[in-house]
Amino acid sequence: MLSKVQAALAKTLAPGEVVLIGLSGGPDSVALLSVLVELGWRPHVCHLNHQLRGADSDADAEFVRQLATRYGLLSTVEAYTVAPDEDSARRARQEFFARVAERTGVKKLMLAHTADDQVETFLLRLLRGAGVPGLVGIWPERQLGTLRVIRPLLKVRRAEIMEYLAAKKLSYREDKSNTDTRFTRNRVRHELLPLLEREYNPAIRDVLLNTAEILRDEDFYLLHHVAQRFYMAACQNDVVNVKTLANYPIAIQRRVLRFWLGGDSENGPSFTFDQIEAVRHAALGDSPSAAIDLPDDLVVCREYERLQKARRKDLERVEGKWPLGLTGETVIRELGVRFVLERVESSPFPQESLDADVLGEGLFVRTWENGDRFQPLGMSETKKLQDFFVDEKVPRLRRGRVPLVCTADGRIVWVVGQRIAEPFKVTDGTRHVLHMRAESIQG
Repeated sequence: MLSKVQAALAKTLAPGEVVLIGLSGGPDSVALLSVLVELGWRPHVCHLNHQLRGADSDADAEFVRQLATRYGLLSTVEAYTVAPDEDSARRARQEFFARVAERTGVKKLMLAHTADDQVETFLLRLLRGAGVPGLVGIWPERQLGTLRVIRPLLKVRRAEIMEYLAAKKLSYREDKSNTDTRFTRNRVRHELLPLLEREYNPAIRDVLLNTAEILRDEDFYLLHHVAQRFYMAACQNDVVNVKTLANYPIAIQRRVLRFWLGGDSENGPSFTFDQIEAVRHAALGDSPSAAIDLPDDLVVCREYERLQKARRKDLERVEGKWPLGLTGETVIRELGVRFVLERVESSPFPQESLDADVLGEGLFVRTWENGDRFQPLGMSETKKLQDFFVDEKVPRLRRGRVPLVCTADGRIVWVVGQRIAEPFKVTDGTRHVLHMRAESIQG
């Protein structure tokens, strides 16, 4: 076991490098901690008490504190009540690890997933339904925000770990819920895998481990070399061209969309087959407009020949009225925009330059309201703003957040990102020019 961990860490850790370790107190993490210390590392111990098992959870936390003290290691132990489901607990742990990493400046995290965890994960995903991206299982390394997550025990069996603990006379905590067969993973561990070993193939664990590794290597190549090449041809400025996508084989369409959404197996969110198919059908269907809700508050919008993505919170309609200074900078955080206005003698950017005298004083910014009309630059008559949005192919879900610069009496001067209004353009008779610039900001 020692040699396996040493080999796994040879290319990822420098001798004596400071790392974090997630320590539950169970046999796997206790063994990993012991091996790391034996090999010369001094990890910072991290434990999050989920408070789901009452006194047992508190006892786990105290065990971890004492174990870290015994080794003379720094530790961070926190308690946080989470919903009693696997996803909530995992998200809470990830946020906890990120906080500790930020606080300590450490950028690598050791987790104690084993070969048996890999086998169980493969079977669970197969039973639930998964394509190649799901069947790759647990990655030996992955990026989690600023943290590099490393799993040195993925080639180590649980039986080897128990032998190591016994030989070292190391104590550990037992989580009684791991034997509760009401949980699917426990049924796979205690019922399905023994059945497969007994009745079908004594080496089933090796078979599944090898299969997961083959799929992981092939998926990485297909995603980062094949799909990326097609992605670059189909996407500009993070927008998918629907016509280009339609010309690809279905398998490439799926991979391009997954790459675009950030679900690249190793780093990004995980999307199901049905979710990718929903996006694909929205992109290639007969309707020119569609919206698909995805996990992590992500929304995909199709408007005509463009497929775009955004966070749901960034699409919610924003109502308000914000004064706009005639010179200098004005930040409107609710709309995520910064305006910079300056008076100039002349401007090479007619789309962003206006006749200051016609504008008058008291400019303000608001968003779209029913019945809005304006006269786009180059047109002789006004038109409904809704019709203008349709003609300019502004995504339906984004229209409620488009900033509108207006005069004091309410006339629309500039549909930001689109066009200024004809009555306010710079002409030969203009004496004072006001140049406007709008920039996107975060938060």
